Amino acid sequence: MSLLPLPVMHLVDSARSMVAVLRANSAMVRAHRLQARGKLAAALALARSGLAVLRKPYVRRHNPMEGLALASLTILAEEISSQLQASGATVDDLADAIAYLKQLSDDPPPDLCASITFLETRRATSSRQPDA
Repeated sequence: MSLLPLPVMHLVDSARSMVAVLRANSAMVRAHRLQARGKLAAALALARSGLAVLRKPYVRRHNPMEGLALASLTILAEEISSQLQASGATVDDLADAIAYLKQLSDDPPPDLCASITFLETRRATSSRQPDA
């Protein structure tokens, strides 16, 4: 039981979620830099670490900032992992990223929405593979 009133707890969780987004975005920027330098294994590790931050229970993955970070990191992890023939994002990350991208209705980013088919294919492939 919490000692704080429910509205205050929601505010605290929202703040924690935004901090998580900042950390995840930082990991994404660094992962893109490593990818550009050809350091794919390190870039994939950073992308996965950013996704791990977004799996914290207080992160509101359906919110715009969180969802955009989730979708971007999932796409990055899957692009790199396909080049390395390694596993990328988790099945849950893939499912949540796809759901977020599909629910965008007002002015969706075209480059992200174009990745829905890619992510669906990767999810189907990863769900058929045994856990490592």
